[in-house]
Amino acid sequence: MIATEISAFRNSWENKRKREEALAKAQSQINLVKSTYSNSQSYPEKIIDGWHSIIATDNYNYCSPAKVYIKNNQIVEFVISNWSLLSYPVVVLSPIKKGKALITIDILGYTDTLELYFTNDIDQPTLVDKPLDSGYISFWCNSSSITNLYISIDGGKIWKANDKVRPKMQPECGSTETFTFFVKPGIHDYKIDSRGSKWWEGKIEAKENMCFMQLINKKNSKN
Repeated sequence: MIATEISAFRNSWENKRKREEALAKAQSQINLVKSTYSNSQSYPEKIIDGWHSIIATDNYNYCSPAKVYIKNNQIVEFVISNWSLLSYPVVVLSPIKKGKALITIDILGYTDTLELYFTNDIDQPTLVDKPLDSGYISFWCNSSSITNLYISIDGGKIWKANDKVRPKMQPECGSTETFTFFVKPGIHDYKIDSRGSKWWEGKIEAKENMCFMQLINKKNSKN
């Protein structure tokens, strides 16, 4: 009981310390962005059509790059993490003026007000590549003796695969005979457990608009 209480105290203290460090880092970044903007000698009269890299901040604990799509000097689309799946509608509170704008966005039921700085466009108009489209990782199993498969990507939520689906031939990506994840292009860790009797793990490189098919069977298990 005492050990549990001590552990809970240490965890609480550690979490508080991490929150304070994250807040201090965010505020430092916010001050740098504002200073860079304020020290500029001139500002763009308008932002040209296309994708732009911006800095978004709530002026408190969030300061991060994002991308916006501009049409007729209006913000049409707002994307975080350079991934098209994370595109959110915006409500413009203050239109673009002197390379700055104010918007609200709704993410998972939470509404945030963000100030956007077009720091890349202050000296000259600068377009960037569009956000990345999803890649796909599709798992399938052809062994009826392997059951109770639990799958996770990058240590996230654990999903249970359907034990009744065991195709003999490789199915199409995303079909009901697979367990398919939509992911941001890049290297991803995966781990699969069959209630401790068998397990699989590894790394998969997901590529934009492409599907990686991963077979699960006894031959490629880790035990």
